[in-house]
Order: sequence, then structure tokens, then C-alpha cells
Amino acid sequence: MQKFLDQLNEDDRRVVRKWRLATLGFYGSILAGLVVYTVLHWNPEVNYASADSAAHAKLTGTPVSDGRAPFRP
Repeated sequence: MQKFLDQLNEDDRRVVRKWRLATLGFYGSILAGLVVYTVLHWNPEVNYASADSAAHAKLTGTPVSDGRAPFRP
């Protein structure tokens, strides 16, 4: 049967407080994740940065004075 907090002894109250904090943190983090997801997807014009592992940087610029291009493969 369920007991109220004031019906528990001091040791059990300490355990209940720790579990209450852990439970609040767990469900709070899930709720925060859902809020962040909703905010990011609310506006369809929001673009996400993504990196392609096969993408290579294209270097532009003038060559160095001794005739060598910087970052030449």
C-alpha cells in the first residue's frame, strides 16, 4: 500500500528524495529534448549544418610568390 511522505521514517524519506530528484532529472531531460526538437522544426526555413565525409575543400586564392600553390596535394 502506498504511504505518504510524512508516514515514512527519516531513512526512507532520504531515499524518496533522491529518487524523486533522479526521476525529475530524467523526465525533465526528455521534455527539454522534445522542446528543443520542436523549436528547431517549428520554422521550415531553418537549415541544419551537415558534413559529408566524402566532401573535399576547394581552395581558391593566388599562388605564393615562389610559384608554389598553398595546400597543394
